[in-house]
Amino acid sequence: MTKLLHNATFYSMTAEGDCAEALVVADDGTISFIGSLEDARTAAPDAEAVDLEGATVLPGFIDPHGHFTGAMQYALYADLSACTSFADIEQRMREFMEARRIGPDGVVMATGYDQNALAEGRHPDKSVLDAVSTDVPLIAIHASNHMAVANSALLKLAGIDASTPDPEGGRFGRVEGTNEPDGYAEEPAAINRLFVVTQPRMNLDLASIADDMQLVYLEHGITTCQDGATPASMADELCKLADSGKLKLDVVAYPMHGEDVDAMLERHADFDSPNYRGHLRFGGLKMFLDGSPQGLTAWMTEPYVRGPEGEDDWVAYGTMTDEDALAFARKAVDSSHQLLCHANGDAASDQLLRVYAAAVEASDNPRKHELRPVMIHCQTARADQYERMAELGMIPSIFSSHIWYWGDIHLRNFGPERGGRISACGDAARCGLPFTLHTDTPVLRPNLLEAAWCAVNRVTKKGAQLDEDQKVTVYEALCAITKNGAYQYGEEARKGTLEVGKLADLAILDRDPFKEEPENLREVRVAATLKEGNEVYRG
Repeated sequence: MTKLLHNATFYSMTAEGDCAEALVVADDGTISFIGSLEDARTAAPDAEAVDLEGATVLPGFIDPHGHFTGAMQYALYADLSACTSFADIEQRMREFMEARRIGPDGVVMATGYDQNALAEGRHPDKSVLDAVSTDVPLIAIHASNHMAVANSALLKLAGIDASTPDPEGGRFGRVEGTNEPDGYAEEPAAINRLFVVTQPRMNLDLASIADDMQLVYLEHGITTCQDGATPASMADELCKLADSGKLKLDVVAYPMHGEDVDAMLERHADFDSPNYRGHLRFGGLKMFLDGSPQGLTAWMTEPYVRGPEGEDDWVAYGTMTDEDALAFARKAVDSSHQLLCHANGDAASDQLLRVYAAAVEASDNPRKHELRPVMIHCQTARADQYERMAELGMIPSIFSSHIWYWGDIHLRNFGPERGGRISACGDAARCGLPFTLHTDTPVLRPNLLEAAWCAVNRVTKKGAQLDEDQKVTVYEALCAITKNGAYQYGEEARKGTLEVGKLADLAILDRDPFKEEPENLREVRVAATLKEGNEVYRG
């Protein structure tokens, strides 16, 4: 039934300050009118009137980078995010294991610890987890998802011992003075050796937790999200969810380097399209070139001010050779797929810019300049790199929430100049780039309004003011989570602004973000979320 939404301020996001007082949703879930209430009543005299009680309405928020299937951790993993010591980690994992009666045939997955927040100031090792159990395999995953720690039982099941070499693009921690593994694993090349054991033991039933996973996004006003590194097993599960009608929001999946992406796309050819099927589509391919700045694994051109102990010239390392990265970029460009690439350190950003330009130069694909490649995270991207992105038509998707959550750590690790300009949205804006903002869920919950607040204010947890030249306006920040997100996905004709003919994907807010003081933007709450005119969340 046609609906006439009124008694609200509707910001179209087509231009700063452009707003309306009524919006009509057609039977097909698209916007058929936006403008004055009087004209809306004339345009849709028989529409059902819906009073929004003075709310503010923006286009549904678009998550430009995250891991939708990773949201399962909120339902299935032990939460270590509040832990401040090894003792806290032990207690939380022991309580989780006992409450769920997990035995030796099962597994305890835990996530969210941050060595920067622990009293010990370092990563736990297998001895910490062995204090919880030596029979049940246990894994504690770092907040960045770039490091993990296993207990002795899991190391044994994974076949990791003193004879196991470090993989290319990753490493295993060693007991001091020996080759014996201490349980620590760094970057997916190493961590995946553990996941091969843990994932089958979870007996995952994605359909049973699909509603909980989606609520994580819908309660934050998000109507389009991303699965930004999809393995073959999860691609199969996502397609099952789509075909069974379980998806309430749009999910864009990106098969991951290291998998047989050709086979994955061939097996699910109906989803490899600009059009959604059951709210799912494959958007392109994903690779990553380095690690995490707060974990000291982001690949830098200049040394960290404070690197790992005993590493005064530490710049970390890349995870792919130029040869491998170029081959994967060519695969994307030649097949007309968008390439997403994780790059936190400026050396990794240099590598991406280098290999993508080479891939485009070598390709005969007539569409090679239309593919909108994306640099994910951009934590230490330099001004000259943003200029190069503009030349390549590359979109920066910036993890601006780092400013609040890890800004103080970056100041310590990089010093005031480099640490102060992390998440340099100002440079991106000055280069005319349609930058987007993300939270890398499940690293953080997908609170895109908070991500916008971080980009606008640039204040750390300890109250440090980072480089104010990199601030952006409230309007620019909200464009980054609405119309720029739609542009990144190539969906600007259907999403991102409130215009006739576009989907009625709406984020209904409890107050007007443009009338709040910039420092209060984070206090704005999502009251309801509509997908194609239908309410999918009510706070």
